[in-house]
Amino acid sequence: MSLEANPQFGPLVKEVVKDFQTGRLIAFSSVITLTEVLPKPIEAGDLKLAGKLADFLKFGGNIKLVEITEEIADKAGKLRGKYPALKTIDALQITAAIHLRADVFLTNDKKLKKVKEIQIMVLSDYL
Repeated sequence: MSLEANPQFGPLVKEVVKDFQTGRLIAFSSVITLTEVLPKPIEAGDLKLAGKLADFLKFGGNIKLVEITEEIADKAGKLRGKYPALKTIDALQITAAIHLRADVFLTNDKKLKKVKEIQIMVLSDYL
């Protein structure tokens, strides 16, 4: 199931995606996002949706995927040291955003709001 199809978050996600596609916003994410979004559609047997999601992330307008470098990994480890409850994957994603000098980190995980190195925006706060 796509987040856009989610009855709770769908309308908001569609607006955010539209803002990416029109150039109003530029999105950055790490290649780890592929690891996060592909399992559900593949598990459900929806290879078409998995392909659409992967293509959107890799080739979508105004969305740029970045590699996880040694520097990002090192800084993510330090971020986890500062916030011990932070999961590795979240530390890598947040550190990639910080490395790219992103203005905000968009998530739906309220626990990430404890990170103070970047502004954390939680989708559910805007419903």
